[in-house]
Amino acid sequence: MTHHEGPGFLVRSAPDGPWAGWCGSRFLEEGLASVNAAPGRALARLMHLAGLLPGGFGLVWDHPPAWMEALPPEARQGWWEAISAIPGLALHLGPEAALQLPGGAFRAWLHSSEPPSGPLGERWRQGTVGWVIRPSGPWRLPGLGPTASGEEVPPGWLWGEVVIPVGALGSLGSGEALIAAMAEAQGAAERGLAQRLSAGAWPDLPFARRAVGWRLALTGGAEFQRANGNWKAAFGQVRALAALLQERLRTSVHSGASGDFHAASLLGRQALREGLPWRASLPLPPAPGSFSPGLAADPRDPVPLEGRALQPAGWADTLDHPPVALLRVPAVPPEAGAHALLAGIQPVPALRWLPPDLAPTGPFDPDRPWALPAAFPFPADPGNGRQRGLFEGLD
Repeated sequence: MTHHEGPGFLVRSAPDGPWAGWCGSRFLEEGLASVNAAPGRALARLMHLAGLLPGGFGLVWDHPPAWMEALPPEARQGWWEAISAIPGLALHLGPEAALQLPGGAFRAWLHSSEPPSGPLGERWRQGTVGWVIRPSGPWRLPGLGPTASGEEVPPGWLWGEVVIPVGALGSLGSGEALIAAMAEAQGAAERGLAQRLSAGAWPDLPFARRAVGWRLALTGGAEFQRANGNWKAAFGQVRALAALLQERLRTSVHSGASGDFHAASLLGRQALREGLPWRASLPLPPAPGSFSPGLAADPRDPVPLEGRALQPAGWADTLDHPPVALLRVPAVPPEAGAHALLAGIQPVPALRWLPPDLAPTGPFDPDRPWALPAAFPFPADPGNGRQRGLFEGLD
């Protein structure tokens, strides 16, 4: 992965191809290999493809559930477990396919119009899968972008990702420095990809240049909120910047939120090191000079659940895919408590619970560690009116 750091932005891309991508499972039959006939071959090609994309790869399972019924139960379970072990690959499933997942923690997202309940709700609250609300239309993949419309999900790609603190949006000026950095990264990736394709070093998956775009990701939302920033104006600046980038780079731009801890830390240190105007929203030393990832409170801090899950109003009208809310809790939340939390959050971001038996997501920053699970607030259960006591669980 290559990155270019400019005043108020971080451009990340790959040197010889797309930075990230996604495709539907039906392309396994066409471009990769049949799971039924050669599951090992399909896994090997998926691993090869995921290894070429430093930003990750999303596999949207859009096959009907009956498609895998020809496989024995042991082979089906082994297939899902092998997919979950591929570095950089994330599964995106509907409710029918999610029921086939075995036990264990997966980098998978369940897409449904209603909050999961029953067996799926139990897996969601245990942290096995995350949940993304899916209205009628294309899939919206957290951390990647929206897919093209249609019954089958065609391959989609990203040339790279641009991470910008929300407080820096008004200081980017004409955006010429950002556009120049993105154009240089895109040109290098295109030239490298042309050599890779001519050498036959690209997986058997269709690549169409018109299906490639950029991801514009925001970070530092908690600091922007702390500085009494105007979210309506900020989202207007995001839309204007995305339109400008699309016009100048002649490619699509997907707006989202960045949950990357490392990128938020780099941009926070840059603001302090260079004395940039938006540094005023950062905490004073000796606190670590790092922005919080995404648009809400830092998931590593034991703040109330609403502070980590509630996103600023208007994000659904600006962002092309939902931001991710990681909810660390000291125990598996009850179903009534989880649904009560959702009732107070509209629109709902992509939610993933992190009970104490699941390890938090990395990378880990020694200057900004995760708080202990017992320090995080526990959601109340409105069914019995019970709430965790202040000193409950202490020896």
